[in-house]
Amino acid sequence: MNKVICIVGPTASGKTGLSIELAKKYNAEIISADSMQIYKGLDVGTAKVTEEEAQGIPHHIIDVCNVEDKFSVADFQQMCYDKIEEIHSRGKNVIIAGGTGLYVNAVVYNMNFTEEEIDEGFRKELENIAETKGKEYLYNMLIELDAESAKQIHMNNVKRVIRAIEIAKKTDTLKSVHMQKEKERIGTEKSKYDFIVFCIEQEREYLYNRINLRVDLMLKDGIVEEAKKVYDMKLPQDNTCMQAIGYKEFFPYFEGKCTLEECVETLKKETRHYAKRQMTWFNNKLDTIKLDGSKPKDELVEEILRYINS
Repeated sequence: MNKVICIVGPTASGKTGLSIELAKKYNAEIISADSMQIYKGLDVGTAKVTEEEAQGIPHHIIDVCNVEDKFSVADFQQMCYDKIEEIHSRGKNVIIAGGTGLYVNAVVYNMNFTEEEIDEGFRKELENIAETKGKEYLYNMLIELDAESAKQIHMNNVKRVIRAIEIAKKTDTLKSVHMQKEKERIGTEKSKYDFIVFCIEQEREYLYNRINLRVDLMLKDGIVEEAKKVYDMKLPQDNTCMQAIGYKEFFPYFEGKCTLEECVETLKKETRHYAKRQMTWFNNKLDTIKLDGSKPKDELVEEILRYINS
């Protein structure tokens, strides 16, 4: 069975650097499992790997669609499976690296994302509630219907909140129950690949410092200008890019409601909160092998290689 190595962890934990060093030793190419790096033109705010950082290692499923395009977890899953086959056909190994937990779960556990027909009228009704009564009101609706799903979805992610409410209202199965059934199903099915998932863990204070430094570097690299481009597109509120951390935090600055400094502090805070949610996801939703992120990259590479070759 073909082994596929996954490197996961919270934002700023060192996934990119470690996966590149591992790829050099493991004769591998890298598939990005990041729900924002799929978009063309969003480079700074998504910490997209640069040509210099990549050091000649091919990276895949980056820049595959425009910001106004719809791209689902199911789309990523199929694209990832196709890319794994392509890379293996060239005699190379595969590393999946990224922090979008649902993307990783979808591939590792071959989750079934077949969805029921959408009721456009009900969706419009929910979108109107979000616009008129606010995201918190909509989120409280989800808590009443499916508290377990609500724990896994941020209030600001209106698109996912609406979808979870739709499932809870229009089907006999709550989204959280559906996900649990999927976990039970995958436990009885054999995968075509042997996925081995490593999770980088960092001390919280150290990780938060790295996040703050990364945001400062993004400012120098042009994150404000990139966020302004997204803002000027006037995309629908449920568009993924309008909900993404790294862009919406600057919208109040463009509207004259906050200072730039206030928006930067908000971005740092929201990114730290996001990192905490990522760790909760990886701890609860994935079977992982923990890596001590305080160790040098070369030591971690050797540790991974020893494990997969044992």
